[in-house]
Amino acid sequence: MPPTSPAPDGAPGLPTDATVVRHPGRMTFALSAAVLAFSLMQTLVVPALPTLGRELGATAQGTGWILTAFLLAGAVLAPVVGNLGDRFGHRRVLLGTILVFAAATLAAAAAPSVGVLLAARVVQGVSTATFPLALAIARSTLSGPRLAAAFGWIPGMIGLGAGTALVVGGVVVDALSWRWLFVLGAVLILLSAGLVAAWVPRGGAPAVQRRTDWAGIALLAGGLVGVLLAVSQGGTWGWGSPRTLGVGAAGLVLLVLLVAVELRTAAPVVDVRTFRHGPIVLVSLLTVAVGFVPYVCYVALPLLMQAPASTGYGHGLSVTGSGLAMLPSAVLVFLGGRLTPVLVRRVGPGLTGAAAAAVMAVGAVGLALWPATPWAVVVAFAVLGLGNGIGYAICAQLVVTWSPPTETGAATGLNSVVRTVGSAAAAPVVTALLAAGTTDPAGAYSAAFWVATAVSTVGVAVALVLAARSRRSA
Repeated sequence: MPPTSPAPDGAPGLPTDATVVRHPGRMTFALSAAVLAFSLMQTLVVPALPTLGRELGATAQGTGWILTAFLLAGAVLAPVVGNLGDRFGHRRVLLGTILVFAAATLAAAAAPSVGVLLAARVVQGVSTATFPLALAIARSTLSGPRLAAAFGWIPGMIGLGAGTALVVGGVVVDALSWRWLFVLGAVLILLSAGLVAAWVPRGGAPAVQRRTDWAGIALLAGGLVGVLLAVSQGGTWGWGSPRTLGVGAAGLVLLVLLVAVELRTAAPVVDVRTFRHGPIVLVSLLTVAVGFVPYVCYVALPLLMQAPASTGYGHGLSVTGSGLAMLPSAVLVFLGGRLTPVLVRRVGPGLTGAAAAAVMAVGAVGLALWPATPWAVVVAFAVLGLGNGIGYAICAQLVVTWSPPTETGAATGLNSVVRTVGSAAAAPVVTALLAAGTTDPAGAYSAAFWVATAVSTVGVAVALVLAARSRRSA
């Protein structure tokens, strides 16, 4: 299938609603603020993970799930809430989602135990839906350059927020406590709710009457939990134990059943039909790499940097110090997104995707070779951040380029789920490697970064295939 052309000015889709937007800039700012609040809360806890583990008495696996629970819940809840937005109006559902997000964040701030914190993080995962809901509102109310601007800023908030949170989180934990991460996060969330209520106009695309795909929701949740639970607990249960193999196999079976059920469902929660276009499968594989690789670092680097220097591999940094060490990467994530349009014009989207994955691979190799050298880790992670920023931007464009105009919405939603699943898989993999490397901790960290290198390399190969298909269909 030849790639489709985006709408004028590079913006996907056309407005489907007659709602007059008097201040499109304000509306884009409000929607971007909502997505920024969600993105910040994904990784705001990352610098505090060692502190959370100590203060709440959590195991390494339990601490990793503080990050994974949010991502896993988001992968399940985002398409569900998006379905509700189609039925009851995107603005209304977006506001409701933000308020639930705020309540769960305040509950996390007061959590007395790791179990309560995990439950709050699961509910916080509903915020993942702010991204597709914001895009749906922009798509239905804006056009031309205004839509192009919105589709530049709203996705850009994912990389910007995730990178900024790594720095802010460290400073807050050292200056105040980990509970203030959630208190300040709730303030920002409520502020974004006020902006959406004030600046996003009522109306929107007509509600779509459809049944809720409860079977798909159950299969998606069960399948993802089964696979990730087997990965995260394999080191404790034994990789060849009946429990690990049984839980993992059950998860895979449920995901296979999900595909079979969704192909026969009129309004699936995850529209796997978009995979019938071969390039979308390749774009999804690249998206998994873009989601997976940075989260390897988000989990491993705070532990590595905050480990005492006396261990022979740790950097001996404070929480604030580890956050500041990640600042160059956060800046380059943002700059990578801004650089992407230039690369696309010069070499095309396929080769831009290959460049993104290759730069991530270079950064991951640096981390794997010199994990005990602080300056090398800062430089390597910054390089990886540049590639990741390009990757976030190019994956969104590749979905629009290779999906038919009538299926762009479904393909974008599926790609969001795929990216979140890739991110969610990283924490269990890293915690399992670190748990298995108690006799050689430095080697365990190197192993985690070599895994990131391998995944990035697969991303390069996939993007090169996409580039070749683009040349043949040109």
